[in-house]
Amino acid sequence: LPKGVAISHAAAINTILAVNAQHGVNANDRVLGISALHFDLSVWDIFATLACGASLIILPELAVKEARSYLSLVRQHTITIWNSVPALLEMGLALLENGEFQNDVSSLRLFMLSGDWVNVSLAPRLKKHLAHARLVVMGGATEAAIWSNYHVVDEIDSSWTSVPYGKPLPNQKFRVVNELFQDSPDWVEGELWIGGSGVAQGYFGD
Repeated sequence: LPKGVAISHAAAINTILAVNAQHGVNANDRVLGISALHFDLSVWDIFATLACGASLIILPELAVKEARSYLSLVRQHTITIWNSVPALLEMGLALLENGEFQNDVSSLRLFMLSGDWVNVSLAPRLKKHLAHARLVVMGGATEAAIWSNYHVVDEIDSSWTSVPYGKPLPNQKFRVVNELFQDSPDWVEGELWIGGSGVAQGYFGD
């Protein structure tokens, strides 16, 4: 069964303010609330916008499943920030690439993708349609206050099989350890540990 993750206000606000500061989120921004409210990405959507006076545009439930609907909302409400799993952006890009959606979506300045593996082809495809937009791949765990790490995708290295996991957000940290809980040397596989201000208090009702 899904486990409720108990996150302190301090842990959540550490992530929210760090991400807002990194990307200059402000009262002029309009965020597309594409994530369901039981998904942790929506925590940033709600409280990041409240923290700086930005606007949050909530999608009707059926619109989340139909790319044309949410791209129309981008145009209608002059959305500037997109925060979702990669698959939802893939759906929207497919419409743009096929010429099935002609409306202007150039208001989008920032894409934050997380919750799944990001294909290296996504960044150059996005640049073709929105050359000015910034793409940030984020990750971590719900148990570490939404996100723990980020990677700004400026260029794609031909040797990559996926976008790098990135570096820790402020006040968070990572260790890669072996079976003896010792730090692994660079380039040696191990278990990823997340530490710092974002770590949850535990599982609710555990």
